[in-house]
Amino acid sequence: MITIIGGGPSGLMAAMIASWNGAEVRIVERKGKLGKKLLAASNGRGNFSNLKLDETHYFTNDTSFVKKVLDRCGIFQTLSVFEEIGLMVKNFDSKLFPYTERSKDILTCFIHELENNNVEIVLNYQINDIVYSNSNKLFYLKSEYKTFESEKVIVATGGMSAPQFGSNGSIFQSLCTLGHSLIELKPGLVPIIINDDFFSVDNLGAKLSGTVVLENAQGIEMSKKYFGEIIFKNEMLTGIPIFQISNFVHRYLDEKIPIYLHIDPFPSYTENQLEEIILKKINLRPKKPIYLLFTSMIDEKLIPSFLNSLGINDLMEPSDSLKTSNIALIANRLKYWKFEIITTAEWESSQVSIGGINTKEIESLTLESKIIPGLFFAGEVMDVAGESGGYNLQWAWSTGYIAGESASSHK
Repeated sequence: MITIIGGGPSGLMAAMIASWNGAEVRIVERKGKLGKKLLAASNGRGNFSNLKLDETHYFTNDTSFVKKVLDRCGIFQTLSVFEEIGLMVKNFDSKLFPYTERSKDILTCFIHELENNNVEIVLNYQINDIVYSNSNKLFYLKSEYKTFESEKVIVATGGMSAPQFGSNGSIFQSLCTLGHSLIELKPGLVPIIINDDFFSVDNLGAKLSGTVVLENAQGIEMSKKYFGEIIFKNEMLTGIPIFQISNFVHRYLDEKIPIYLHIDPFPSYTENQLEEIILKKINLRPKKPIYLLFTSMIDEKLIPSFLNSLGINDLMEPSDSLKTSNIALIANRLKYWKFEIITTAEWESSQVSIGGINTKEIESLTLESKIIPGLFFAGEVMDVAGESGGYNLQWAWSTGYIAGESASSHK
């Protein structure tokens, strides 16, 4: 018997692959339904992978581990499995979706396969403790109401992100008791909280499109650069590029390194070009109110706060009242929006966990524990977190496939 703890994406894949290999399989899920986190993927659209797949899209302390896993089971194997279960897919700018753009359809295909292969599905049971007996080589999985016996175990519980969908991190204490070590967990793919008086009721919901990157106090870039839409909320920034950059934030905050977010809404323009654009606007309409200079340049909700931050408080003054030095400063600030980062939002807002079980203690080719024979891992429970764009679901498919195959062929 192989027992899979967790009925999320990696657990579903592991159960299906193991059952295809003829193993007796059981899934124990703490929620009342399987695949709740899968249903939420891409707001229900089900972005399940990305054609631009490699280890550079993952945040981990062991990049070589990620590479070995993806080399063994990547997009080709995933698409082959999905074709086998009848899922038609489509490609949007390298992001892969079900053709219907409904994550529910992925779940439906999986559940049909599990039922067809007689996988036992146990719902509303939370495994709180895993005990391994050296004498009879059995695992005892303890919940509040029942203890399950199993010859093999695949831990696919996830981390602590989005606990409303089932993953709450409760299994980590038991895994540490068994001898594994835990890389501290932090919320990832999450909004960022900043320290700035720029925010006001008037600019809530405002949007900027541009590049974002982390910088230290000296202006040196400290992360990858991402492009997309940034949304202003109450003392918080959100949006896909913010989620991406958030995976890097805790590394610096934990080391007490002041870290800043640099937003460039005009990556295709230089400061000089922006200055020329503003001067041309002034020359064409010298008596136009200052705030109207920036219509079509930035969200109108941001214009008052932006100008106030530069000491320009009378927004109805004619444009030709601006001094040359003001125009140069405006061009600089249009190109360089800088905010000090305080922290990130909490677990309820996160899409992935940074940290997890130390991958140095896991065999990369089988995902079996190096400490406890017959114990395997799949998905977010390990110290691997992907970027937004299908990378975390691909990690679930890859690791679920390997763990399910390894456990079902393991002697």
